[in-house]
Amino acid sequence: MAAVALALVGAVSARAANPRGAAKNPYDVITRFAVANVQKPIYQQPNVHSRVVNKLSFYTTDTEALQTYRFIAAKRVHGVLWEHIDVPMRPNGQTGWVKRAWLGPVKTADTLIIVKRRLERLWVYRRGVMIFTSPVGVGNWASGWATPPGHFWIDQGFTSTDPFYGPWAFGTTDFSNDTQFPDGSIVGIHGTNAPWLIPGDPSHGCVRLQDPEILKLKPLVGIGTAVWIE
Repeated sequence: MAAVALALVGAVSARAANPRGAAKNPYDVITRFAVANVQKPIYQQPNVHSRVVNKLSFYTTDTEALQTYRFIAAKRVHGVLWEHIDVPMRPNGQTGWVKRAWLGPVKTADTLIIVKRRLERLWVYRRGVMIFTSPVGVGNWASGWATPPGHFWIDQGFTSTDPFYGPWAFGTTDFSNDTQFPDGSIVGIHGTNAPWLIPGDPSHGCVRLQDPEILKLKPLVGIGTAVWIE
């Protein structure tokens, strides 16, 4: 999937508990993220002598947007502040530690996309309040291309010139089970030139919306929006 930049780096954190003790809304989510300042190693532990997991990158796999990293937690070791971050790479779900100075300013997003694959539907929440829902097409189960589950985020968005992707597409940090695409087979959320297949499971892993629906989604979310695939 090609893409034109819209980017920055992040970590997901729930909002503070209600001061009156009310149950916390599980969909009230803040994502904190940043881009890399330097291309330094990502370590398994907050220690430059631990195993290297990967390397900070300036750009996404398809080189079309700035790579973002989501913050998980912080720890000070011998006076140096380290950040535990989610690392977009195969296999999904990788994390590591980098020095805080290696990352840019913190950005935040307060929106959440939830995709329930078996229900073939997407929901959007802002500060815990549902603001949008739509039927979707997901990865084909029978072919082994089911959209991989997990907690991800949007790291790019672009106007599409290919009718296959409809008028607009978002790129996520989820990697598809189908590896045949030259962009690294990232999971996108995009429009379609086959609206009759939605709802359904017609894709190689991406989440498809009918074109009018992707255009409604476009202004509601952005870089850093959390994406939960269930």
